[in-house]
Amino acid sequence: MRLVLTVICLMLMNCATKQSGHYLQSNQLRLVKPRVETNSSLIDSFVTITADLKLENVSIYYTSNGEEPSESSAKYERPFKAYKPEIYKFKAFHPDWKSSEVAELKLYKKGVKPDHIIWHSKASDKYKGKGDNTLINQSKANLNYDDPQWVGFISEASATLKFKNKPFLRTMTISFLNDASSWIFPPEQITVEINGDIATKKTIVLNEIKDSKTSAIETIVISLGTDTESLKIDIKNVQSMPEWHEGKGSKAWLFMDEWMFN
Repeated sequence: MRLVLTVICLMLMNCATKQSGHYLQSNQLRLVKPRVETNSSLIDSFVTITADLKLENVSIYYTSNGEEPSESSAKYERPFKAYKPEIYKFKAFHPDWKSSEVAELKLYKKGVKPDHIIWHSKASDKYKGKGDNTLINQSKANLNYDDPQWVGFISEASATLKFKNKPFLRTMTISFLNDASSWIFPPEQITVEINGDIATKKTIVLNEIKDSKTSAIETIVISLGTDTESLKIDIKNVQSMPEWHEGKGSKAWLFMDEWMFN
């Protein structure tokens, strides 16, 4: 279906440019991003990555070192296995058209799963995910905030996590959605208390949020470095949206899809 629509669009553009007395050069057309999928964004042993763009004479190249792909990068030829938590970037090329924008896939280490979560706050009834364990079910959401892996809050999110075997945890990673056009912002402040000891309390205040027209799944990594029986986590949403936003002065939504512990 995508191929048929693309061909129709090209035919219409060709007719329009001829009627106006101008001809659109083929190298002025840009390829769409390749479609990149994986069976999981969280790696236990390995995951399988697939990339696709159903157009003739298109080649897809990718990197896993953070650099933008070029035609000298590794060429995607078939689904492959990824064993490490890295950022994969894919880009499509065609001899006659402009290369596509970059499609990005971020992989995370699966980590330790808490044994229990006790909520001290309430998620939105409309965006309550798959229940109380959504943020520790080791499943990632897509960019659509209606994905049931997202949990949405219009006020502070607060919970205590319990670990029976007291694992040594180096870090905690909080994954959230940044989609200003949907009034969804990163957290404003995060506080973590370890093992009920107020002396361990850490507070992280995020930097000023810049205007962005695109949505993205982002993460914050918090250092722990200790044997962990419990974590008390308080995450405050943006209390007053910035001047550049149409909802300036109002509270922003906070959407999270996973808390990860390694």
